[in-house]
Amino acid sequence: MNIAIKNFIVAVAILSALSASYVAISGFSESALRHYKVTRIFPEDSTASVTFDESIIASPLLDISQNLPFIIVPVSNGIVAALDSETGALVWQVNMPALKGQQAQIVSTPVIIGSKLVILYQCLEKNIRVSHRLAVIDLDQRQLDKSFPVLDVSAEKPSADGLSSIKFNPPTAFSHSALKHVIRPDAKWGSLYLAFGNAGDTQPYHGWLFEVDMDSWQQQGTAHAIRNVLLTTPEAKCPVTMAYGNQEMICGGGIWTPAGPQVYPTADSFELIVPTGNGQIDLARGDYANTLMRVQPNLQFDPGCDAQLCQNFYPKNPSTACIASCKNLFIPRLSEWNMPLKPATGECDRKTFWECLAWMDYDLGASAPVKATLKSGHSVLVQPGKEGAVYLIDAGHLGTQYDRLEIVDVCGTPTDVCKASWMGMIVTQPVLSTAGIDPVVVIPTFVPDTTHPAGLVALSIVEENGKPKFKRLWQFPNPASEKAVQSFRSHPSLPVISTIDNKGDEIVWVVDIGTSGTLYGIRVKDGALLVEQSLLGAGRPLSAPIVYGNTVYLASIMPNTGKAMIEAYRIEVPE
Repeated sequence: MNIAIKNFIVAVAILSALSASYVAISGFSESALRHYKVTRIFPEDSTASVTFDESIIASPLLDISQNLPFIIVPVSNGIVAALDSETGALVWQVNMPALKGQQAQIVSTPVIIGSKLVILYQCLEKNIRVSHRLAVIDLDQRQLDKSFPVLDVSAEKPSADGLSSIKFNPPTAFSHSALKHVIRPDAKWGSLYLAFGNAGDTQPYHGWLFEVDMDSWQQQGTAHAIRNVLLTTPEAKCPVTMAYGNQEMICGGGIWTPAGPQVYPTADSFELIVPTGNGQIDLARGDYANTLMRVQPNLQFDPGCDAQLCQNFYPKNPSTACIASCKNLFIPRLSEWNMPLKPATGECDRKTFWECLAWMDYDLGASAPVKATLKSGHSVLVQPGKEGAVYLIDAGHLGTQYDRLEIVDVCGTPTDVCKASWMGMIVTQPVLSTAGIDPVVVIPTFVPDTTHPAGLVALSIVEENGKPKFKRLWQFPNPASEKAVQSFRSHPSLPVISTIDNKGDEIVWVVDIGTSGTLYGIRVKDGALLVEQSLLGAGRPLSAPIVYGNTVYLASIMPNTGKAMIEAYRIEVPE
């Protein structure tokens, strides 16, 4: 769960082919483009007046509840600050409460509900997590809301064999996923969903999902706040013989993707699509690591798999017929036209696809899906895989995999060792455009070597003979360019999509992280580069920028000082 975490001639031939296809399908002339003008509005320089002593790991938020826009900054050292969106000046800040001798830490992106800001944070004592807590800030009063007393998260669930129980364990739980909120018609405040994985692979770790009833929390106190709990791997014992528990496919199933579980409305309610990380997949024991789970309200889950087809489930090489039968569970697999995963190190040469995913730390739950509706009315899920592929899944029957397209090569070659193989090649959530006839998704990729191209890849979702499939549109940077093997070498920011000009052109924004980060604005319809802006700082991986009006706000850090800040850039569209 770490975040943080080919032959030269053949490579040249592949890059040449990619370059030809890129030019053919891009639909624009670089020489005719007029790049947008970009002006930094704050900070003025590296001696910015508003900086923070630790990183901004969670994504910043836009608060317009006061009829004035403020940028909410959740700092990893437990400070929640509000900045003036025009000047960057500090308007207010609140420290998350912690017991004496403990330090608060914010990693999960908070959620704004009307005039309330809900924060999930963890408390550390001597660098060990000792508790996970939930608090509410009243944005009107700019202080902690005492009507929601600070909630300490805890739970205990029976084990798969029914012989023991599993307690929520703060030291091996980590709140990295964004908080999610659902409005309920019978409630004033609705429900919150808190997801947990682990910061590393130290066992025992599991995936936990909590449903918090905000109305009960406010009216009856913390003892009545947690309504339901989902445990993805109900195993009381997690024995390991190696340093990393995920490699042995034991327990695990952490819910750690930065974008968090996804909430989608249904005809009469809603459902949660929950991506889980590395660990054990065993239908008989209710272990659902490395999957997508369709979870109902009250955190009810039934995989909906055919009992007869799945009666001899083998976690290291499950039957295709079995996993294809599951209505509410997606287990990744190769398509019939895909080649096996072949890292240059040879580590997967004698492993099945599922063993390779675990060994290389290529967990499906690193990324979150996006849901798209095709022009026929059919709905699909687009789920990136950390191993560099993208899955196209039937949204009504998760066992149906329509397509698996590899959009970036596996990191490393025999002569160019991957600098961080555990990082994978995709950790993100795609952005979706519905401006054209067919839906288009844009997916950031990265490669920690100096050989393979990476960057943004755009795919349209088309139907051929009644079956959905991916169709490549464009890639940025041009995969045949030097830029494509120099940039996007590590986790970029999460992408966001916006429209800021009078033509209605959609632009996808992403930050390439480096000693000096780079903000890119790429036109969705054809991959045209509209904005390329060097940042004052390095940017922040896996944090989502904010686009408000014609201004982009993003979290950043100064590599030379370690100070964190928000950078803001005004985009001026050429006449």
